[in-house]
Amino acid sequence: MRRAALLPYFSTAYVRKLQPDFQERLDVLLKRMSNFMDTDEAVNANCMFAAFSNDIMHILSFGECFHKLETPNFDSVERDASLSGAQSFHVMKRIPWFNNVMMTLPEAVASRLSPPLGSYMRQKRKTRNQVAQAAALKDEWSEREIVPIFQGLLDSSKLPPEEKSVERLSQDAQMLLMAGTLTMASTLEHMVYWMVDNPDVLRKLKEELRTAMPSLDDVRRVPIASLESLPYLTAVIKESVRLIYGNSTPHFRVDPSQPLVYEDKKAGRKWVIPPKTSVGMTSVLLHHNEDNFPNSYIFDPDRWLGEGGKKLDKYMVGFGKGSRICLGLNQAYGISRLVLAQIWRLWASPEVSTGDEIGVLSLYNTSFHDVQMKGDFFVAAYNKPQGVEFKASLGGDRKENFFVSSPQ
Repeated sequence: MRRAALLPYFSTAYVRKLQPDFQERLDVLLKRMSNFMDTDEAVNANCMFAAFSNDIMHILSFGECFHKLETPNFDSVERDASLSGAQSFHVMKRIPWFNNVMMTLPEAVASRLSPPLGSYMRQKRKTRNQVAQAAALKDEWSEREIVPIFQGLLDSSKLPPEEKSVERLSQDAQMLLMAGTLTMASTLEHMVYWMVDNPDVLRKLKEELRTAMPSLDDVRRVPIASLESLPYLTAVIKESVRLIYGNSTPHFRVDPSQPLVYEDKKAGRKWVIPPKTSVGMTSVLLHHNEDNFPNSYIFDPDRWLGEGGKKLDKYMVGFGKGSRICLGLNQAYGISRLVLAQIWRLWASPEVSTGDEIGVLSLYNTSFHDVQMKGDFFVAAYNKPQGVEFKASLGGDRKENFFVSSPQ
């Protein structure tokens, strides 16, 4: 029921309509990146992209932006609160009453017992206030062409009154903000690593991007619909999602009445799983199945090209599958296309350049081992907790010209 009401806000058409809002945030992101040129300052890509994705998620959810991208250190409070909530996932899932007890504590007491929990509770209170404000102002949005998600849900005829209460919607809002912030930030930061670390891949991508954006003046003008037609760009995003895993925790299903039969034809064995048995599988195992993805730990977008690539789609579960597939798939692909295309049309790596870029992005203190998963907290945790880091250096004379009309 709630899913049917949410679907219009995650369609490809809705994502395309919001491109001007996405572009405004992306302009700020690109300007911030350029400000690090030749400062020798290492940039934490996760914090930077978390600020970007959190701004985007607030625009989508409530039609407002808190401008985290403009803060000096990319204001990681929301990201840290979301990580705190994710890291408590396994405990809360297995001891659900513990969450109820902790949520009854005064915020000050909870913060003393556990600062991360205090951050999570502040985020919960803030989100509830945003939903309450949206309910109070819902009539102001009734005549607008593009309506934020929670303004639309409050006015939805598909939901009964009990599904539109402030308490109920605030739960969905917090989950949406958390998931959108963490997964998008993780995907975008690791794309930086994979591009710099794989010069042959970056060379192919930059050649394709130049066909869609022949000059740097075309960068801000290219519509998402045009980027959707670039096969190698799409392949790079698919391979990134495969190695980021999306939601890394197992997804459990139960057949209440029928046994499930699992057959391993290669081994010639068969298992019968009784009814009412929980069965779960994680994207991590599926995405590293060597039968479907040979050399599965290698970043190889070419595997997604041609007819062979189409056959792999059924094994991609970074966004889930079937009736429970992640609603944010179209949004994630649309934003990833914009960010990946514009960053790598504007920037070179130390080994790959087309000659007209504004600067060079180099990895800092980040290795292949650092970007490998070490744990599951609903989303993947990696060997380097602080994430991918990079430095920016001047690579041409186009910086000042390009950002003349950019936000300061």
